[in-house]
Amino acid sequence: MSDPTPVIDPGAHPGTGPLPEDGLFPGDSGTLAEPVRTVLVQLLRRRYVSAAQHPAAWRVLLEHQRSLRSRLNDLYLDLVVNTDHEVAYKQQAPAAADRFPTLLFDQPWSREETVLLVCLRRLARSRSAAGDTEVFVDRAELIDEVGHFRPLSSTNRARDLQQAALGVDSLLRQEVLLRTGTENRYRVSPILEVLLPVDVVQRLVAQLTAHNSGTAPTGTADPAEQETT
Repeated sequence: MSDPTPVIDPGAHPGTGPLPEDGLFPGDSGTLAEPVRTVLVQLLRRRYVSAAQHPAAWRVLLEHQRSLRSRLNDLYLDLVVNTDHEVAYKQQAPAAADRFPTLLFDQPWSREETVLLVCLRRLARSRSAAGDTEVFVDRAELIDEVGHFRPLSSTNRARDLQQAALGVDSLLRQEVLLRTGTENRYRVSPILEVLLPVDVVQRLVAQLTAHNSGTAPTGTADPAEQETT
């Protein structure tokens, strides 16, 4: 005799799965299966989840978007899934910042980080047009690129080099740059395309030029902003 067809609660939320009777830990009242909870934590802790960097998490995310979006919505956050570049990330829910408490705040990129983002974006576009599916850069190349944007008033080269190196390290921590098997050689993450659409790049270049020439208004914030938890 065949096994009976399991009865599925029509009100059950997608992403719920078989959990131990006592939950995943003492007092656990959560309903998400462990893999889905793990992806939720990744979304909260990281800038993004991608198919290339986190293939297992990406598969779970695609299968349980509704559950993950619901949990993020409870925190006044939204889930953005870009299937073209195969990346997903959290952002403040539309119009929520002025009405509700938020876990995210805008932190200005440093000048060096902004220069690096613009240079990486241009490099990625150029090599993509040439047919490259992945873009690789060397640390020395990036630090040299930052030097091209040094303000005319800057005379402390040692300090500028140090700040440029710190900018590279920051983009590594945020996984905009990805380490490879070769020391000081990095791969550019697809999140860059999502972070910097063409109109944003144009605005950043104009503002960087104004900053370097000394024509930017006093007190102007750094040209780009990053969301952090």
